[in-house]
Amino acid sequence: MPRIPGSAPNGFTLLETLVATGILVTALAGIAQLLALSVRATQEAGAGSAALIAAQDKIEWLRALDFGYGPLGEPVTDPELVWPGGASLDQDLDGFVDQLDAHGAVVGPGTGANGAVFTRRWRLTRLDHYLPEAVAIEVCVFRSPAEGKPARSAEACLATVRVRQP
Repeated sequence: MPRIPGSAPNGFTLLETLVATGILVTALAGIAQLLALSVRATQEAGAGSAALIAAQDKIEWLRALDFGYGPLGEPVTDPELVWPGGASLDQDLDGFVDQLDAHGAVVGPGTGANGAVFTRRWRLTRLDHYLPEAVAIEVCVFRSPAEGKPARSAEACLATVRVRQP
């Protein structure tokens, strides 16, 4: 680049400094956007993991209830293992929904409980209506509030089958 008469032989011109600063600012703005996107993705992944853990906790709790045979061979079923019928995964039915905080702890009965981050719903379905020896257990976890949200919009859904064991 030709030198300006009377300028010092070392250093950068004002134009070179402005161009370099513009490139640096543009690169830093792109990096800042990537940082913001990664923070958001990390938060969503954390919420998805928490929802999955909450669904797994409920499935394990329901699987631990009595569903076997008594000493005389009679079927024994825990009263918590009831089959309400209907769409308990698509709406908040009493006895088949609870509200959870960000750590997965139950914060209170009913909808709209203070501190609720997730709504957890579950459904139990007999696989054979004449001889109930197996039950399907489904659990879905939604971000609160979950009013009017169908099961397909849940953060996490898990299902298992429990068979009556002797």
